[in-house]
Amino acid sequence: VQGSNLREFIRRKGPPDLPVAIHIMTQVAAALQAAGEAGIVHRDIKPENILITRKGDVKVADFGLAQLTQGGERVSLTQVGITMGTPLYMSPEQVTGHKLDVRSDLYSFGVTCWHMLAGRPPFRGETALAVAVMHLNETAPPLDQERPDLPRSLCELVIAMMAKKPDARPTNAAIVCESLERLSRKIDNTGAAGRFAAGE
Repeated sequence: VQGSNLREFIRRKGPPDLPVAIHIMTQVAAALQAAGEAGIVHRDIKPENILITRKGDVKVADFGLAQLTQGGERVSLTQVGITMGTPLYMSPEQVTGHKLDVRSDLYSFGVTCWHMLAGRPPFRGETALAVAVMHLNETAPPLDQERPDLPRSLCELVIAMMAKKPDARPTNAAIVCESLERLSRKIDNTGAAGRFAAGE
């Protein structure tokens, strides 16, 4: 893919404005929806694995740690209980080596979105273990304090994806897509993202 990954994009341009952020998030959510419907859990969603082409198309890459399911049952490609992924973006259940489903990818996607919108990851520590423990025990700083220009509904969606318990997150990526599409229509109707009142 000719272009850059999301980490490079953030480093070069800083946190994107609302329409660009929604564009990126919608395309990643659609990719996760397609993967989930195919019974695939990516297990390593992070900015480095989100590629942005020169035309602005967004691709989810690197399925090297992906877990397949058949008929709702996990296909054992790796040992149960083995923690795999990137600590900065791991779901709590991934940190502890528990069974994963699509909601784990949504957690990692939520952390990635928080990073993209704030310009830094929500959890930072001196070691990978320290960050992993934060995913288990600490709540991310409020996103609306980092970006008061963002609509409240977007901040709430990101925080919902980052819920510690899978049952508290959106059930699947299709729900995330629907929320982002509603927000996108609202932006279009206002004519400019800047017209969103702080905290709307």
